[in-house]
Amino acid sequence: MSISMYSISVPPYQQMLSSLDFVLERASELAREQGIDEGELMQRRFAPDMFTLAEQIRHGCMQVNNAIARLAGIEAPDVQMEPDTNIADARARVAAALEFISSVTPEQMDGDPNRSVDVKTRVAALKFGALEHLMHFANPQVYFHMTTAYDLLRAEGLQIGKVDFLGHDFKAKVAAANR
Repeated sequence: MSISMYSISVPPYQQMLSSLDFVLERASELAREQGIDEGELMQRRFAPDMFTLAEQIRHGCMQVNNAIARLAGIEAPDVQMEPDTNIADARARVAAALEFISSVTPEQMDGDPNRSVDVKTRVAALKFGALEHLMHFANPQVYFHMTTAYDLLRAEGLQIGKVDFLGHDFKAKVAAANR
């Protein structure tokens, strides 16, 4: 049995992006209820040398777009390089990433798992096999930024838990199991 790069990227990325959108919706409610300035919230970070919440969201969406585009052999959509200053803009960024990856088919992504994938980073130009890129570069990048965004919001007092991070499909499975 061969592994489907589409199956181990697009559906989990859709899950992560949908969960992030849900958490951001809840963050917007919290900001309204507690009078928190969304611009200030988007600038939160855990350490001075770390990305802000807005940058975590931007980089998470960028990593999703770039990973899928590389594996499908297509151009990633142009994204606004400036971090978002409010939750509505961040949610629009997440929605755009969801729309892009939903437009890609398994046939575009699957194929030779060893085909070359080139990635330019701040530290070096890297060469990967396609599956190696997905499992050892793209997935860790996506999960890092998504988890950090979630953690920043939780640290601000947003009442969310692991179930919210895991998303709708997980909640539905739990509900079905408890019937």
